[in-house]
Amino acid sequence: MRKFNPIPLFKDRSTSLFLRLLSGFLCIILLMSSLVLYFYSESKENVREQIVKYNTLMLQHTTESYEKHLDMVKRQMLVFLLSEKAQNLRAAPNYREIPLLQQEINGWTSDLQMYMNNIVFFTRSKDLIVEKGTSAPANSMFNVFYESEAYDAAFWEKQFDEDYSARVLPADVFRNHMFRSATTIVGELVPIVFKTKGSHDFLMIVFLDARKMFESFHQAAGDDFMVMDDTGRAIFRSAGQTPEIDPAGLRQASGGEYVSDGKYYFQSKGTLTGFTYVQRVPVERIASQTRMNITLIVATGFSIAAGIVISWLFATGINNPLQKVIGAIRGEAGSASFRSSIREFNIIRGQLQDKEKMHKQLAFLQQLKAIPSHGAPPPAAFKDEPFVIVLFHAMSRREEDDEQAYFRTWLSYMKVHMEDRLGRAFPESMTFHIEAYQILSLVYTSQREEIIIRLKQMEPLFEQDRAFGTVTVAVSSVYGNAGRIGAAYREAQDLVLERKLADRMQIVTARTAGAETIGFAPDQWKEFQSNLREGNEAQLTSLIKRVFAKWQGKEVPASAWLAFGEGLIGKIKSEASPLVIAPDRLQEIFTDVDRQLQRCITVSELEALLTRKTALAAQAFREKKQLRDPITTFVVEYVNQHLSEEIYLDTLAERLNLSGGYLSSYFKEKTGMNIVDFINETRIMKSASLLVDSKYKVQDVAEAVGYRNITSFNRMFKKYMGLTPSEFRRKPGAER
Repeated sequence: MRKFNPIPLFKDRSTSLFLRLLSGFLCIILLMSSLVLYFYSESKENVREQIVKYNTLMLQHTTESYEKHLDMVKRQMLVFLLSEKAQNLRAAPNYREIPLLQQEINGWTSDLQMYMNNIVFFTRSKDLIVEKGTSAPANSMFNVFYESEAYDAAFWEKQFDEDYSARVLPADVFRNHMFRSATTIVGELVPIVFKTKGSHDFLMIVFLDARKMFESFHQAAGDDFMVMDDTGRAIFRSAGQTPEIDPAGLRQASGGEYVSDGKYYFQSKGTLTGFTYVQRVPVERIASQTRMNITLIVATGFSIAAGIVISWLFATGINNPLQKVIGAIRGEAGSASFRSSIREFNIIRGQLQDKEKMHKQLAFLQQLKAIPSHGAPPPAAFKDEPFVIVLFHAMSRREEDDEQAYFRTWLSYMKVHMEDRLGRAFPESMTFHIEAYQILSLVYTSQREEIIIRLKQMEPLFEQDRAFGTVTVAVSSVYGNAGRIGAAYREAQDLVLERKLADRMQIVTARTAGAETIGFAPDQWKEFQSNLREGNEAQLTSLIKRVFAKWQGKEVPASAWLAFGEGLIGKIKSEASPLVIAPDRLQEIFTDVDRQLQRCITVSELEALLTRKTALAAQAFREKKQLRDPITTFVVEYVNQHLSEEIYLDTLAERLNLSGGYLSSYFKEKTGMNIVDFINETRIMKSASLLVDSKYKVQDVAEAVGYRNITSFNRMFKKYMGLTPSEFRRKPGAER
């Protein structure tokens, strides 16, 4: 009897992906746990010292912030006090100049980095207060608008007799009693008084917002904070101190910190102001941060246990679908139908299922495209049940994007997403590419409304992907059997043309009833033809814009717009024959124009394309008429060089040694337009380019192109452009 040898079995199991994944995760958990224990043992002795250093460093940063700001305020406000406007107020108040001074005050107080609530100028002899919002007597200012318990009008009166140039006073809460029924809090403010040496009649008070400075500058842990001046007086205290920090009880320590009554006191002295900054932190808080390491040990143990469980689940979550993939590769029944929470496995599942559907898709494409099947007939790929075709038509933003990898990748992901979403609701559905920019889904159901609901749920996703392109979704009617697949496909293709020219996702479910035809009236076609032959670009552009303006805001399908565009391009091509314009120029103008029409996403893009092509054709006609003719060339150059001047036919004729009548007839024969019309058109085209820049006034533009009468300019501009100059400038996209 053959002996059982466990070693090969163990070797076979040890090479399995599941055991290797699990072993790898456990090794990582063991390594991380060892590192945590090592760092804990190394850092336990230094935690308290590091916390104390941290609080000391943060207080130093706070001190530097306060010192720099107070010094900056002192220097800049002394300059402001000595400014011409302030000194004029001191010498002889002029009420006409007060608004200018208030404007400068508002400039300072509106600077958020200065933290200034107000700046007050106080003239003692005039009993005049000037601040950012008003001017008033001192009694009204300090007993009504800026009233506080510590600083009444009498206090500020005494400051004139004090001997100093700048002094920071303790913060206090200031209130506004302008409305007796409702007292408003101005804020907790720190007053700074500025005076010039020897002055007993004029001073400036800067009110700094103490609370905002605290919130911006304070970086230490805890909220027990105090600023104390060199006399031991508290300049500012943070709110909520229990008990309050007593300046008299503070003592100096060599390291800047000491422990008293169960609290750490950190102190830092400012080098510029001499102020002392005090931060108080309970000892329990620092001790608790040290004790957190014990909690960390417990958490580490729990994390190890949780990590083992999670590793097991994660390894299983990878191993199980992988075994299914292997089974599907081996051809085991039902293996390709697995689902996983891992996206990559689901993509693999989709690829395997695509392989199973290959024959069905091949047969579908043969029937869809009417491709004859050679040899054996195609397999029975379709169930003889009701179905609906959903056609996704994607358009990239730019023509060059069609060949970019990211656009093709986006279409691939869109196909996978739609296949997944529709497959969940309709398991027998099939989704695949039929063109480079089209994806088709064959959905077996008679519930067409349910499909539309599912598609509308996808709208937010497609809106998020608008940077890649826009999508039109066509939903065919319900067809009863597989023999109608071709008819359903043709209906879906027709529905795609019913989309609106708009930059958004559209779901098209029915043809537009009674859609009108867009186009020129017969007399407009004649006018268009005449102006095209003459090369009158402005008149041609005006005609096109009139058509688009007429249909603006109306629900018109893309097919109607494209039919108009194709008709217009056809009209231009018929007029611009090779006998009139050189073949290479025709090729340059009309190359790939049909595809450019189909790529228009919005009405504005179609309008821009038609206007551009028409302008190129008009230019070609005009150049043909002007080609190698010295007389017309001289007239064109002279008009362009003297647009701002009065231009007379006699002047042009005299320079050419011709009679006025002969020049007019000759120019008309060569260019198709008389000289007066040419001058007016040239002036209007030049004025349109100037109006694009909003820095020019309409009157200035009119004079720059030779119109001294604004009424004549407006009338002529509307004649050629279809809009007045003001309307043209207000048009979206006109101004830069």
